[in-house]
Amino acid sequence: MKLFVLSLALSLTALPVSAQTASPPSPVNAPPSTVGGSTVSVPSGADLAPSKPQIPAGAPSRSVDARIESRPADSTSVGEVHCKPLYISTIHLPEAVTSIAVGAPTLFTAEHVENEPRLVYVSPLTHDAAESNLLVALASGETISLKLISSGNSAAQYDVDFVLDYRPDRSLLAFAGPQEAAIPHPTTGPKLSVPFVRSYPTRSSVRTVQPVSVIDAVLAAQAELATPHWITADDLAKLDRTNTNATRSIAASLGRTEQVGDTMMVSYSVLNVSRDWVQVLTPQIQLGNPVRKKPSKKGILAAPVSIQDFRQNAVKLAPGERLDGVVQFSRPGFKQSRETLLLQLATADAVDHPVMIPLPFVAPGF
Repeated sequence: MKLFVLSLALSLTALPVSAQTASPPSPVNAPPSTVGGSTVSVPSGADLAPSKPQIPAGAPSRSVDARIESRPADSTSVGEVHCKPLYISTIHLPEAVTSIAVGAPTLFTAEHVENEPRLVYVSPLTHDAAESNLLVALASGETISLKLISSGNSAAQYDVDFVLDYRPDRSLLAFAGPQEAAIPHPTTGPKLSVPFVRSYPTRSSVRTVQPVSVIDAVLAAQAELATPHWITADDLAKLDRTNTNATRSIAASLGRTEQVGDTMMVSYSVLNVSRDWVQVLTPQIQLGNPVRKKPSKKGILAAPVSIQDFRQNAVKLAPGERLDGVVQFSRPGFKQSRETLLLQLATADAVDHPVMIPLPFVAPGF
């Protein structure tokens, strides 16, 4: 009986404890507290939970429109390269690159690898919007001028030039000026007759890059001449008998002749007056001496003169096209009275019949 009463008492004692532990705790709001006479409500635990960040509606998503563009090689105009940080733009040139220069090397990087002589890699160095220029010098002496434009990271969408492929053209200097109605005739002497050529390009609107050397400056000045004084082989034959058998496919024009010490520099132009394409070879300088081989014949003994450097803005010419060039050479210290200094211009199809232009032995200084 005592055991039964003791068990019943223990059961009644455990019942309220189990009921209290089984019921879930209800959220309790902390009573408002008073600070300095003002009532401050303390938020509950649910109100203190961190909220998710809200993305504003219509926010732009930054993207890049990649472009691969093909352009004609033209050193008379400035092209544009659109860049963007974290991207690289590749420029493919029509011939080997000799040197490159960036206007702002702290904003853009330009690289040229010898293993890939026709490629130039450009990339921005800053994440801000920036602009600069790039000058690329080619093996032929031509230059390609480019404007570098970087949108930075601020633009939502931007065109990026991944690859710029410069196509080889007939001439790297694409003449942009208006064409004249006819070839100008010399003011003195026989008129130049070109039956198959009706017009040729002029240089009035050509924009040139600032030359970095004397020979480049002389070439730029010769290229700016819109109407050179053209002379054919028939005209030259009256001045020098060496042009009796010279090729009739080209006409030539002698520009400025300058001298410093024994170094001379001569500029010239060549015009294709035939109906076919011609290839103009590297200019040569000779010191000719007319001698009598037989009583009835005359001949020429010519000694080559050492050439130091030359520039020529084209090699192949279509009918009516023109090229300009400069040749720098070491002039002999003296000559005989019968000897003549000659500029030799030949074509690939008539290398044994060059055009010989007499040069002054003493010229003004440059």
